[in-house]
Amino acid sequence: MSKFEFGFAKEDITPRRGLGLCGYFNLRPNRGFYDRLSVKAAAFRSGKTACAVVSFDLCLFPLSFVRELEKRLAKKKSPLAGKVLFCATHTHTGPFLTPLFGHPEAVDPEYMEDLKQKTVNAVERAYASLAPAELWTCTTECTTLAFNRRYVMKNGKTLTNPGKLNPDIVRPEGGIDPAIIIAEIRQDGRAAMLMTNISNHSDTVGGDIVSADWPGRLEAEIQEAFGYDIPVMTIIAPQGNINHFDVSTDADQTSYEEAKRIGKGYAGVILAALYRLRKVEKTALTCAVRDFEAPYLKLSDAEYKQAKKDYAENKDAVMEAGKDFTSEDIARGVPAVKKMFAEMAIECREKPIKGKRIETQMAITFGKDLAIVSLPAEPFVEIGYAIREKSKFPKTMIAALGMGEIGYVGLARHYGHGGYETSPSRGKASPDAAENMIAGALALLK
Repeated sequence: MSKFEFGFAKEDITPRRGLGLCGYFNLRPNRGFYDRLSVKAAAFRSGKTACAVVSFDLCLFPLSFVRELEKRLAKKKSPLAGKVLFCATHTHTGPFLTPLFGHPEAVDPEYMEDLKQKTVNAVERAYASLAPAELWTCTTECTTLAFNRRYVMKNGKTLTNPGKLNPDIVRPEGGIDPAIIIAEIRQDGRAAMLMTNISNHSDTVGGDIVSADWPGRLEAEIQEAFGYDIPVMTIIAPQGNINHFDVSTDADQTSYEEAKRIGKGYAGVILAALYRLRKVEKTALTCAVRDFEAPYLKLSDAEYKQAKKDYAENKDAVMEAGKDFTSEDIARGVPAVKKMFAEMAIECREKPIKGKRIETQMAITFGKDLAIVSLPAEPFVEIGYAIREKSKFPKTMIAALGMGEIGYVGLARHYGHGGYETSPSRGKASPDAAENMIAGALALLK
């Protein structure tokens, strides 16, 4: 049996003061940081097969960014070229890697070049540090920190983040995914890394201060408990329709204190479950990749008519300087936000993107116990359930925002009823994207 090897490296990717933060509708030049951002590279080898998982403390990145990293690794003749699963933690207080909500000026070329160099460096150092290791896994769950953020209202429509204590809420549109998969790498008699798969949105801090959000605080809490700086890599599971807002309370849940609360909560659940860890005896690695077409959403005549009406009614509205604009402002009917979404919908019809959009998925398997498969989107939890239900691997980690990002993707039944995630925009995927990704993930996991 081939020996299992592991290597790890990370780099600091905290942006300079002043760079805009990605994740909200308005541009937010940052005023410093609460905690620093990292790119983490975990390399694995078993026999002749080597692969890696790289996680960024960033909101999202396009497939073009992945292709550039693959090209640079290939140029250096890295054994990991084309065998790295790249994913993001989705913090909303990190810099832009792609224009979003009409902010092309937010992507800083100097930051992008530095990020690419540091990522390649981390991957190379992780591979160079490969050494014999053991893989241990277990599962647990948490039911108190995540909530479905799409609600069916009294008027029959679905609304995202409708506001706390809103009397018009009937019920959540769906559920959550409480499962947490834990993988621990051990070397030389100690825990060398923890990898977790958790379904929740990483958007608790708000404002204009850089932060790794709750995944960063989760890592800090676990390191405090271990007594040394064990790396913790949080792979974000499908969370497109999930966040941390409990609408049954009027508690303020947007602050750094909230990131600390949630990070500490998840850390406690994970630490309490570590006694369940069991060693994976056979850890032969496989790495599979597939490309697929992700067609763009087409606007219906009724949606186009409504978008034109919304734009006409709000055409003079502007976003107030110094204020955050988020999905909650859609629910509140803020004129500037209604105008922006009307413009995005109109572009679907009047300026459609031509040509095919090709995306990619990757799966890495560890023996018969553990697998990691990517989805280049913010998928709804139902997509994760569909993959895990049919996966032959008892512990299937699903890396949302992995190998690219085409936006929110729900099942076909989630479209046409309202809600921020399924609202039409020029780059959004068609409603059949979910089934394509599910089938692709299962094919990679065969």
